[in-house]
Order: sequence, then structure tokens, then C-alpha cells
Amino acid sequence: MRALEIGCGTGTAVGPLLDAYDVDYLGIDHNPLFIEAARRSHGHRSHCTFLEADAADPRHYQPESADIVFALETLEHIPEGDVVRIVENVCRIVRPKRFVVTVPVEIGPAVWIKNLGSVMMGHSRQSGNFSQTLWAGLYRMDRIPVHTDGHLGFDWRWLAQTIRHNARMVELSSLPFGWLPRTIAPTILMVAEPR
Repeated sequence: MRALEIGCGTGTAVGPLLDAYDVDYLGIDHNPLFIEAARRSHGHRSHCTFLEADAADPRHYQPESADIVFALETLEHIPEGDVVRIVENVCRIVRPKRFVVTVPVEIGPAVWIKNLGSVMMGHSRQSGNFSQTLWAGLYRMDRIPVHTDGHLGFDWRWLAQTIRHNARMVELSSLPFGWLPRTIAPTILMVAEPR
């Protein structure tokens, strides 16, 4: 199986993947420090390559070069215009059997629950101040700054629509439990099949 990971970071996902499956793996990340760390940890493995690159640049993709492409908790950290290019590159150039994406829910009551829980644990999620959290929880995205490259202002619904315009959505579910209503789920899983 050929796998492409967008936003591979330090290689957190590749270890368990290569331990469990026979995979030809390519990880892409724009951060040179992440790529360096990933190469230190996993560069010795055969069929494992890390590329420091801009995933929005179509020159880094080969036609039908992966069976599965995944982006785990990554696309919310990329400006929306670049995310659109990434989705198009994956679906139009790579054309994998499956495109798997997970992103956090930063709108609706879920953001209230996450931010309150983080405050209670002494952790700063950096997804907005009280006013911004209030408005995001009420789906009033017009009242908070436009999303750039973090959690603040990120709305998973536009990403789902972008993917749907480029691929057939096979699964759209809540994580960690599929039975959780999306309004209170911390994370959304999208699995698509490029046309």
C-alpha cells in the first residue's frame, strides 16, 4: 500500500503505521524542524520518505501515487486558500482510493466544552478569548476573526463542502465516538473517495 501523509509533523503517525502494515510512505510538511525530527526518528525505515514542501504546490504530487492520503489534525493549521489547493491536488492529481481527514470542531457548543475543560485543566488552547468563544459557540463566525492558520475561526463545515466538491464523501462522523452529535464532538472524521 502507498500512503501519503499531509502535515506529517515529527512523524507521530508513521511509526504505528509502518509497525502494523507493509506501506510505502511519504510524509510532507513545510516545517523543516518537523521534517528533521521525523527523519531522525523514522528515516532509517525502508520505504519511508519525508519531504519538506508546501503541500499546496501541485509540483509535489505525482498522478495516482498513493492508495491512501491522510491529514490528521493538520488542515486547520493551514490558510483556507491553501487547503482548497491541497484538496484539489489530492483529488485531481493523486486520486487515492481514500482521502482521510480529521479536524477539530471549533464551532457550536463543542468549542464551549473544549475551552471550559481546557481552562479547568490549566491548559490554554489558544482558540480565542471569552467573547470569541461565545460567538463561535453560537455559530456567529462573523463576530470573530477570519481563520488563518490556527483553531480560532476554523469551521469544519466549509472543509467538508470543499472535499465534497472534489470527491464522494464516504464517511462523516464524530470522534472519538461516532454516536456523539457533531455539535458536541471534539473532532470530525471525513473519509472521501476522489471521483
